[in-house]
Amino acid sequence: MPCAELQAQVDGDTISNVYQLGAVVIHGRAEGLDLEGFVQQVKADTSFLHAFLNMRYWPHAVESSLAVRNKGEKEKATLYRKGHLARAGAMAELRVDSSAESGNLRNRGGKIRYLTAELYEDLFWPRGTWRADNSIAAYERGRGGKGRIEKYKDELKQFMFNPGQEIASVPFIGDKLALFDPHMATLYNFTIAQEHRNGRPCWQFSAAAKDSLNGKRADEDATVIKRMRTWFDQQTMQVIAREYRIAHASLILDFDISIQVDNTVMNGELVPTFIRYDGDWDIPLHKRELVRFWLKLGGWEVE
Repeated sequence: MPCAELQAQVDGDTISNVYQLGAVVIHGRAEGLDLEGFVQQVKADTSFLHAFLNMRYWPHAVESSLAVRNKGEKEKATLYRKGHLARAGAMAELRVDSSAESGNLRNRGGKIRYLTAELYEDLFWPRGTWRADNSIAAYERGRGGKGRIEKYKDELKQFMFNPGQEIASVPFIGDKLALFDPHMATLYNFTIAQEHRNGRPCWQFSAAAKDSLNGKRADEDATVIKRMRTWFDQQTMQVIAREYRIAHASLILDFDISIQVDNTVMNGELVPTFIRYDGDWDIPLHKRELVRFWLKLGGWEVE
């Protein structure tokens, strides 16, 4: 099936749709091609977050690399690691098997200099042992830590694992992240296509900020999510992959972040296989940080 072009328009609180399939135009809802259904699927999906939670639950191997760079693309600091998640009954631990650092990643006291790298450590290389729990309820209970750093950590998690949802705590742009709210939907082009991703037949649902509106160049500041593509497994509607870019420039916040996540299904559980982050983030009270990192995950032991 060719790509389905969808023009979204606001009708009260409903996004209505027109599908252009070659010379055929389908109005309203067609089975398997329902814009509003895909919108609700993105908003209600928990499989994407659950895959991340499985990183702290099921044993697996992980390899990762982080690089801090300057505007000239020259690397200032790097961190490479290999490790594995080990389980002992209900307890879990991420053990580092090998590690290599270069540059000025840490200050004289051994603390990481860069907030983005610190968030990366917290998200993907937690220290110590913890009681393994991959439930959404446990994740929600653990949110909302106190302090500015904890707030940034929580917001970054939401950027990564709940794109398209409003983040009220982010000033001036939180409501612009609500991709599917009626006042935002008119700023985007939506498409649906059938594609194979990671060896599975998928629906690819895409949203891209419009270049123009009513014959005029679109306001760059009107949107924060510049593009988002999600691959849903056609049988289970689990998120097999997602790629997106968020960007904003103002005196308060200035960032341009691209994220890619690939998942696979192991014994019925959705688990990540690859994560990539490329971010330029000017954080209040911090120097501008340009950080890239990737993680490869494999050897999953899912029972």
